[in-house]
Amino acid sequence: MILTGNPGTGKTMLARMLAKIYHHLGILPRDEVLEADRSQLVGAYVGQTEEKTMHLVKEAVGGVLFIDEAYSLRREGMSGNDFGQTAVDTLVSAMTSGEYAGSFAIILAGYPEEMRQFLHSNPGLRSRFPESNHIHLPDYSMKELTQIAEKTAIDNDFMLNDASRRVLQERLEKEQVDETFGNGRTAKNIIMDAIFQKGSKIGEKTDVSVEDYSILTPEDMSGSAFSLDEDARKEPMIKLEEMIGLQEVKNELKKLASFISVQKKRKEEGAPSVPLQLHTVFTGEAGTGKTTVAKLYAGILKEMGFLKRGHTIVCGRSDLVAEYTGQTAVKTRKKIREALGGVLFIDEAYALATGSRSDFGKEALDTLVEEMTKHDENLVVILSGYAGPMDHLLEINPGLRSRFKKTFYFPPYSAEELLEITRLKTKEYGYTCTEAALDVLKNAYERMDTSGNARFAEDMAEEMFQQQAGRVMDAAEGNLHELNETDAKKAAAYKEKESIKGDR
Repeated sequence: MILTGNPGTGKTMLARMLAKIYHHLGILPRDEVLEADRSQLVGAYVGQTEEKTMHLVKEAVGGVLFIDEAYSLRREGMSGNDFGQTAVDTLVSAMTSGEYAGSFAIILAGYPEEMRQFLHSNPGLRSRFPESNHIHLPDYSMKELTQIAEKTAIDNDFMLNDASRRVLQERLEKEQVDETFGNGRTAKNIIMDAIFQKGSKIGEKTDVSVEDYSILTPEDMSGSAFSLDEDARKEPMIKLEEMIGLQEVKNELKKLASFISVQKKRKEEGAPSVPLQLHTVFTGEAGTGKTTVAKLYAGILKEMGFLKRGHTIVCGRSDLVAEYTGQTAVKTRKKIREALGGVLFIDEAYALATGSRSDFGKEALDTLVEEMTKHDENLVVILSGYAGPMDHLLEINPGLRSRFKKTFYFPPYSAEELLEITRLKTKEYGYTCTEAALDVLKNAYERMDTSGNARFAEDMAEEMFQQQAGRVMDAAEGNLHELNETDAKKAAAYKEKESIKGDR
């Protein structure tokens, strides 16, 4: 048999039930299941794999050999030192010939897509596991997950009230992001964790009621990693407002946040809601805050209930494009999986459209468009880079243009804004700048090449720290916390000299 499904959908439990059914029908003399994985089948040197695999087969005779994550026996691009294929060949041989043929059953289990690829890559296996013997176990619905959780609670002499049931569902939705979601296992774990949390709290109380031993409250259900703090939910928008400059970007994000809120309320009232276009293009020079805003954007979408995790995965061409045919799509999908429930931020995205016809950047873009469609409400993608090359990228790929309808432009920082960034950086480490030092910096920013933008301004602060340290140590006295005109002049001169070297 082949059992496919995501974690926690009951594959192991079903294998044990099948063993009992086979035994009850008289097909197998025992109803026992021997559970194994790659580590128990594959050896480290020649000859060990056959020995380990046959040892398991002998143990399983009369019952069922259950191999979880069976697709791991054949890894993508595996070398000659990988003996996974040897384990597969040994299993096929034991199933079909010799003294053990027909004396045991094999049940292979794993993720649906990986198992499909595994079987198609091995005709010997595919012919022995006909389609009629493939059972797919779908993910549990929210109703079913709640029932599993409540049954787990009852089995441990606890009950859930309406409030704790709502928190349970919030936690499940937060976890329910991709195929790694544990389904029934996650539901059980949440309840067991809540019982543990309640037990630790009861131990600290002097006045204990009957409910303390029978009802799981929202506080018990919230878990250590789950926050109901409303102030924390507002933090991304506050941080955005505190950023220097970027007023137009801030206005656009506020407008988008308001639009999402209104559509959410309309949906709750049963009115038709306008489709949300959340994939965006960030254009601008280096150091203008694109990556920082992307992370805040992810946080804002999470607090509004659109994204479940609200994390940001930052990547570039090298994280998506492989060197050999067939590997780029796999590499791109892997990075997208990491970003599910959050934001995938592709820096210098136009690099995917450069190179010859044999370049695999186009394959990465095609895979990206395909996966964006598949994970429509579970993934937000931000393409970032300089304005001109980004326009070219969208022109050569119509699939991208139709999905990235909103562009945020990040302008270079003015001299005043760069000065404020430097001042905040010095303040962060307990330094203060004299007025004369600030005047020196402002004049420097007005005449120098500041293409590094915020990074350049922060580097200037760090250079001032070093210049001040040298001055204080040479004089063997002085204010350790003050940056003066001399520190600013020397730092500016050093940075200007450094930029000239860079041009050469």
